[in-house]
Amino acid sequence: MPTALLYMPLKVPPRHDLVQPLTAWLDSDEQVGFGGGFGGLSSGAGPDHGHYEDDDPVPAQWIVPKPEFSSRQCRAELLRLAALRNCLSEHLQDSHKAALEERALEDCQDYHATLLEFEKQGFPSVESEATEGIALTWKGAFATAQLETHHSLVWDRVGCLWNVAALQSFVAANNQDLTTKEGCKTVISLLQSSASLLSTLQQLVEPQDYSTVDCSTAMLQFWETLLKAQAQFCIYKMANLGGTTRQHTTLAYLIQAAASLFNEALTLAQDPRLQSEVPKQSKRWATHCKAQSLICQARATFHMSIEHRLQHEHGLELARLSQCVAQLKECYDFWKSAELDLQEVNGLVQLARDRLDRARSDNDSIYLDDVPTSLPEIRAQTMVKSNLPLPPAMMQPNVSLFQWYGKK
Repeated sequence: MPTALLYMPLKVPPRHDLVQPLTAWLDSDEQVGFGGGFGGLSSGAGPDHGHYEDDDPVPAQWIVPKPEFSSRQCRAELLRLAALRNCLSEHLQDSHKAALEERALEDCQDYHATLLEFEKQGFPSVESEATEGIALTWKGAFATAQLETHHSLVWDRVGCLWNVAALQSFVAANNQDLTTKEGCKTVISLLQSSASLLSTLQQLVEPQDYSTVDCSTAMLQFWETLLKAQAQFCIYKMANLGGTTRQHTTLAYLIQAAASLFNEALTLAQDPRLQSEVPKQSKRWATHCKAQSLICQARATFHMSIEHRLQHEHGLELARLSQCVAQLKECYDFWKSAELDLQEVNGLVQLARDRLDRARSDNDSIYLDDVPTSLPEIRAQTMVKSNLPLPPAMMQPNVSLFQWYGKK
């Protein structure tokens, strides 16, 4: 492929003392309730109100009143929350590799789960005048000088969801071997999980007012679709590792689905807001997606030509090979204009042309089959998913919290 799998950049929260503003908010006389409510959450009273449905992958704001306890009673929980955020502030500053070495992925997951527990107890999940002192700031993923501040814990969950997806996509792109089934399975799992996190993130930010381009619908839809396309391609890669016996119709359907997803991501990369606010990145993404889409489409056509040959459909084989050669010419021209490495395309071009010459000679001298002038489209068989539930590590914190509340 033209480049390695693409992965998302990191978002960084500048260091901030959460204990003081949450203490001030908790001990104030303001007694309003908090919560927005979507995704199957219910309201109630006491420490156990609200729940997630088992089949609901979307965590949302808890609909609960402000806690009755004081900051002194939950001092340990407040310190735990602040410590996790400060760890992220420190460990997300550098590269993905350095962040992973400092266990930033595990900290992001644990911080998200911890935030959920705080929201469950009634800590602010929507912004109001009463929460103005809880100023949570994150840097932009594509412009670190761009800062965005909000006043509810949901904004920090947004950053966690983004960063878990970013770190997982980095691991998928850099640390796995796509020449083995186990390697492919790992990459597919990571990419599907990342795409699912972005699907959840879109639902979480939809009712909010976030200005950073990172959280725009276009950006989140682009990355979700691109990660799905990359996962679908890896599903094809894994299916194509089946030794000497291959189901070429299935392979054609799988890689055709990847081509369709890359083409969808191409359209999303050309969104006016992305072109305006991240012009260099959107151009690079669009080039990558179009290059991927073109070569995946050509591969699908070539697999169908092999299936026709195995079924002794020599006229159809000739038609598919002619179609494949034409697609590869378009692919070659685009890759060359984009200054991409042409080695893979050149290999496919030579393979398809050689096969076309042999098939044409055999048909002219032996089979004499009619060659159709039109062909049906190749069906896309999409196997990748982006509706997976959040992993347990993002739902249950590593340390038990608020266990004392409600006990006599």
